[in-house]
Amino acid sequence: MTHPTAIQNPEPEGGRSLFRRVMDDAGVSVAPLDRRGELARQLRERSGLDEAALERVVRRFYAHARIDADLGPMFSAHVADWETHYARMVDFWASVALLAGRYHRNALQAHRPLALRPMHFERWLALFDQTLQEEVSPQAHQHLMSIAQRIAATLSSRLCTR
Repeated sequence: MTHPTAIQNPEPEGGRSLFRRVMDDAGVSVAPLDRRGELARQLRERSGLDEAALERVVRRFYAHARIDADLGPMFSAHVADWETHYARMVDFWASVALLAGRYHRNALQAHRPLALRPMHFERWLALFDQTLQEEVSPQAHQHLMSIAQRIAATLSSRLCTR
C-alpha cells in the first residue's frame, strides 16, 4: 500500500500550485526586472512562509529523520556537520519555495552516492508531511508538499533506475 504522501504530482486548487497561481496572477503587470522580487513577495504573503518558518521545518524534519529506522542511518553516515547541513537545507527550501536564489548546489549530484530506493523517498515525504502539519499553515503545507513531491519524483526517477 502506498502512503498518502507517496510520490505523485499534486493538483491543488484547480490543478494549479501556489507557485503557478502567483505566476499567473502576476501576469504582465510587473516590470521584467522587478518580477522575481514581486513573485517572491507574493509567495511569502500567500504561503505565510519566511526564513524562520523554514528553519523550524528543517530542524523539526531532521529531528524526526535522524531517529527514523530507514532514514536515520543514511543521514548519520553522510552528514558530519549538522549546523552546516541545516543552513544548507534552509537555503535550499528558501530558494525553491520563496525564490531566494541562495542554493547553488546540484541536489541530484549530492544524492547520487546514496543507495536510495523509492521507499526512501516515500518515507521522506511521510516525515516531511508530518513535520509540515506540526509547523506551518495549511497554505504553506500545500505549497511545500507540492514542491517536495516534485523533487521526490524527479530524484527517484533519476536515482532509482536499474
